[in-house]
Amino acid sequence: MAAKTNPVKPIESVEEFDTWLEKSQDILLVIDVHQGWSGQTETLIPTFNRVMLDTEQADKRVAILSASIPTFASKVQELGSDDAKLGDVGEKGCSPLFLAVRFGKAVGMVEGANSPALVELITEQIPDLKEEQD
Repeated sequence: MAAKTNPVKPIESVEEFDTWLEKSQDILLVIDVHQGWSGQTETLIPTFNRVMLDTEQADKRVAILSASIPTFASKVQELGSDDAKLGDVGEKGCSPLFLAVRFGKAVGMVEGANSPALVELITEQIPDLKEEQD
């Protein structure tokens, strides 16, 4: 039996958060925004694994991350846009919240552990493959 992998990368610092936002110019960020006491949404790891396996050159087109609300509430709040009205993320309960981020702004979100909606959001927002240069 193959070892289980977890494609979700936890964001550990504000500097790292900012570095990922810069990368959102080229790739889609999917951020699991969670309460500090609950940690990332483990039930969706198989969904994320499937997305990474089924998407051509996924590692160059999407990054799946997790961010703790107590640590990153203000940074997450800044991601709000017309496409994703976040409200006060500090007031979110224990329900999972996933943000799709491109160009430094949220371009969509899924509330709750809704695997089909999350896959649809990723499919809609993932950047096209770049043509290889010789």
